Amino acid sequence: MRNAVGAKRIVTDEACMTKLVAPTPEAGSKPAQILAAAGALFLENGYGAVSMDAVSKKANVSKATLYAHFGSKDELFRAMVACECASSALNGVWDKATALPAAEGLRMIGLEFVTFVLSAKALAAHRVVLGEAHRFPELARAFYEAGPALTFGRVNAYLEDVNRRGELAIPDIDMATHQYFGLIKANLHMKLLLCLTERPSDLTIQRFVDAAVDLFVKGYAPPAP
Repeated sequence: MRNAVGAKRIVTDEACMTKLVAPTPEAGSKPAQILAAAGALFLENGYGAVSMDAVSKKANVSKATLYAHFGSKDELFRAMVACECASSALNGVWDKATALPAAEGLRMIGLEFVTFVLSAKALAAHRVVLGEAHRFPELARAFYEAGPALTFGRVNAYLEDVNRRGELAIPDIDMATHQYFGLIKANLHMKLLLCLTERPSDLTIQRFVDAAVDLFVKGYAPPAP
């Protein structure tokens, strides 16, 4: 049964999402046009160097139109991150994973997640946030709430489900969720963020995820009857 703290966190994360524009605006619409322009500017120039004026010019819309859809630069960045997360393959993996045995579901989630966070666009967004979070804490908050926090909550709920079904025996769901993400990202994510290595092959990513899930499932295997 989900603990009160976990339930409160997931509700809070989902509430943050309701404040955004539709995560996947219709192609060719003004919100889509604005988000595409903002994304290009943020990733190329960083958060602090981009103004709402620059976004309106890049998107070829008036400032009135821009502010009609996005009330601030913080809200615009938050919506951009939410849009990217919603358009990733990870968004459609949860129902499929729930229908599988725990090990297979965790592998599916892990492979989609690692593939997404190691993509060039996701890495660029991480670098923007890490480079400017100390000057723009609202940037870090927007990024975390629109992406990582929501994914953490979904994996947390998934682990609670497999725990309830008796497929795993997890005494602390929150701790296990942290461990799961740490295992599947390994050191690959950090080295890529720092530009210390090239993106690994799909086969290497698969090998890391498989090994991580094997260790996780063995560590939380139910006691033998």
